[in-house]
Amino acid sequence: MARIVSFVNRKGGVGKTSTVHHLAGPMSRKGLRVLLVDADPQSSLTQGLLGPEALRSLDPRETIAALFDEAGGLPPAELVRPAGLPGVDLLPGSERMFDYNLPKPWEVGPLQFVLRDALVEVTDAYDLILIDCPPHIQLVAWTALVAAQGVVVPLQAEDYGAQGLVSILDTIEQVRSLANPALVLVGFLVTMYNKALSVHVTYESNLRSLYGEDAFSVTVPLAKDFKEAVTLRKTVLAYKPRSVAARSIDALADELLARVDARIGLAETQPRRVA
Repeated sequence: MARIVSFVNRKGGVGKTSTVHHLAGPMSRKGLRVLLVDADPQSSLTQGLLGPEALRSLDPRETIAALFDEAGGLPPAELVRPAGLPGVDLLPGSERMFDYNLPKPWEVGPLQFVLRDALVEVTDAYDLILIDCPPHIQLVAWTALVAAQGVVVPLQAEDYGAQGLVSILDTIEQVRSLANPALVLVGFLVTMYNKALSVHVTYESNLRSLYGEDAFSVTVPLAKDFKEAVTLRKTVLAYKPRSVAARSIDALADELLARVDARIGLAETQPRRVA
């Protein structure tokens, strides 16, 4: 049964999509069965993996949007498609998801459980499910948190890139209390890190002082190799396997799996409280 991890931050441009995209490389190499879920209405993950023409050709009924359509659609297993790596599939995104982004998702009733129920139907086919979320906590991101067992919060090591961490923690607690009591924080992940910038070094140090083991040990460097790989519809591990960028993602994959085992595994052994 798959472990499900959502990548969430209220701030855009902090590396959520890029991290999910490139993690597919080492996860595939490890022989894991992985499902990537593009829950961001901008559908950048889908475009990065399949290309812009393939994204434009997708009927919303062939994407994650079908799960939210009252008219129904294909079963979840028929919506997923190969992502271009052995053992890695994609549940593609759609701009139609903008239509479902209601501002108070905890008030929409059963709709907030749509993604959770869909993933339950395919969870036995995968070892790991990674969900790329939009940069806010409206219905789409909320459903991803309701569906997940763990949360990774990517952030930049500077003020604008890290604003809202307390708000994210409050949201996680809100999801726990209203819809998903088993949800856990997997960790804060510093992305686009440049150790030559004193502001990045200072912020990283402060983050570790404040949050301790909740901060990933691995940082994801600022590197053009990530963007170049995406333009070729590749992961950085396939594009430049010996680069600093590829080595950092490989190390991140190891740490993510260890954290998932430790934190989600621990949560699964605890008595569940009633929401």
